[in-house]
Amino acid sequence: MKTATPPGQRNGRYHKGHVAEDLLRTARNLLDRETVESVSVRRLTREIGVTPANFYNHFSSIHDLLLQIAADSFVQCTRQLRYFQRNTVTRADALKAALSEYASFAQRHPQIFRIMFGFVPNAISHKVYHNAAIQAFAALLEIVYGRKMLHLHDIEGTRKRARIGYGLCAMGHGLAMMLADGLLPFDRKAGQGQREMIEDIIDAFIHNELHEALTRPAGQEA
Repeated sequence: MKTATPPGQRNGRYHKGHVAEDLLRTARNLLDRETVESVSVRRLTREIGVTPANFYNHFSSIHDLLLQIAADSFVQCTRQLRYFQRNTVTRADALKAALSEYASFAQRHPQIFRIMFGFVPNAISHKVYHNAAIQAFAALLEIVYGRKMLHLHDIEGTRKRARIGYGLCAMGHGLAMMLADGLLPFDRKAGQGQREMIEDIIDAFIHNELHEALTRPAGQEA
């Protein structure tokens, strides 16, 4: 008589103690091939061979799992920022490397990028996600200013003291989204052209070219 294979042993896979990791890994693989809308509890549990009820032993919802993936990506982002901070000659070099990598990540993993920035409603209430995002932003501000700038007990004060940092973060995010959406085509090899463009924009900030452009008499060439 043929017996049914237990869910956790289908396709030769046995998940004892590793269901959460298998769910996260499978979700990441799907996100690199399909859209975030295709990731569901039923799809993930079918892929790894466990029951949907087992999913809820590890995550409260599909949004909980997605925000864990986003949090892990922010943790990796913080590590990269710290690496650039330690291994570049100047903070300007570190900033250029950081924003170039940020744009590259958005192109390599556009669906994870969506989850990191706005796909899940009220994501800020997810403590793990929120803390990871804050740490990444704090690391970026330290590159810009050379010291700790983000003080959670004084967010309004931080916004006033770190206006350039907020602006650079917004600019980098906008560039990354435009590049990921293919709105900024390049004639040459994309990676090289993107890095040069980002470096040129940062240099424009550093050398205050915006002030020069705005105060130059109308019609006068640079």
